[in-house]
Amino acid sequence: MSSGTHDPKSAIRNVIISSQHLDKKSSKSIEEIVSDICGLQYDPNPTIHLNHYMMLWNRKKDFAVEDLDTAAYKEFKITEAYAFKRNMFFVPTSEFAIYRTALKDVVRWGSSDAIYLAAANSPGDLAAEEELKKGLKDQPGMTTSQIWECLHLSDEWDAYVKGRKAHDLSFELPIFRAFYRLKRRTDLVTCGRNPGTFKEPLYILKENIGINEWPNSAIGKDDARAFLIEKLIASFGVTYPVHISHITGIPTVEVTPFFSKLEQEGKISSVKVGKKSCYIHSSKIDLLDQYEDQGSEEVRLISPMDILVRDQTWLKTFFDYSYTFEYFKKKGMKWPLSILVGNRFAGYFDCKMEWRTGRFIIKEKNLFDPAFEGHKGIEFALQDLAAFHGAKDIIFK
Repeated sequence: MSSGTHDPKSAIRNVIISSQHLDKKSSKSIEEIVSDICGLQYDPNPTIHLNHYMMLWNRKKDFAVEDLDTAAYKEFKITEAYAFKRNMFFVPTSEFAIYRTALKDVVRWGSSDAIYLAAANSPGDLAAEEELKKGLKDQPGMTTSQIWECLHLSDEWDAYVKGRKAHDLSFELPIFRAFYRLKRRTDLVTCGRNPGTFKEPLYILKENIGINEWPNSAIGKDDARAFLIEKLIASFGVTYPVHISHITGIPTVEVTPFFSKLEQEGKISSVKVGKKSCYIHSSKIDLLDQYEDQGSEEVRLISPMDILVRDQTWLKTFFDYSYTFEYFKKKGMKWPLSILVGNRFAGYFDCKMEWRTGRFIIKEKNLFDPAFEGHKGIEFALQDLAAFHGAKDIIFK
């Protein structure tokens, strides 16, 4: 099924797919891929393999779950950090401070990291942070409960947790507030996650793994945002300011001047997509001619938390595709894997992995075009996905 030249958006879609490492699986390192696509969103939903694993499975050649865990929790080449819209992401350790500085003012749930942290600069707050750091110096990675056991504060912590559930903060100690601040600043680094549904994190002081200062920690906010916005444009290939605003949480009015400056510097160029004014990164312009006639026919099964599909308006603009999913239902939750064939979305599978029985269950199969029925590439991709989960059987309901 050739993508053909009758669709004027086809070449642009191919540029996007190539920029996102979805045209062919990459031999680059995990750190390089994560840098190229501007992070992996951490999501704890265990319906199938977690989103960050799915994103790399779609992009990296011969990827295994333990490869990401090694890069993040043993080699520390990528780091869990609050990033876009203050959600948890894996970002390259070398770029962590840039993300942090660029996004610290992003508001979510009525506050930002900058506001949250600025409200805790009293001598008592600073003393509590120093007390916590002193207690954790040279200690290995520990769960939250293990930290308080180590510091002989288990009873106090249990009382605080019970009180918090009852909206009673009278049991809160300054050192407990300091713990949350150190996590938010990533002075406490996630150095592992325990097995189980919710993957309980293990924390360690960044100094204990040899990080006294994050690389690029001296960067200013404007330079950090300029770096990150250009990097995001390159990661998508073709985009526009509102899309970048929706991804990052930075208001559009603050994003737009960076686009203007990048255009003046010749780093991006305007391009029309239908009636919409968009921009292409200068490093991608040659790909337009390269992909004019046809692109990849590879099949990818895209997680609903993948950065490619996170903004529905952008997705509709370039791919004429949209989908819905239900995240919060405990029963009947819909977790669609969008079927990307080459540069077109062919439909979706609603999947579930039964980890106990080893069955990979297809709850719903929805193909928009009957021409995709029996498509061998889709069948093979589904088999590969089941194998990635270690499934014994694929069950169609």
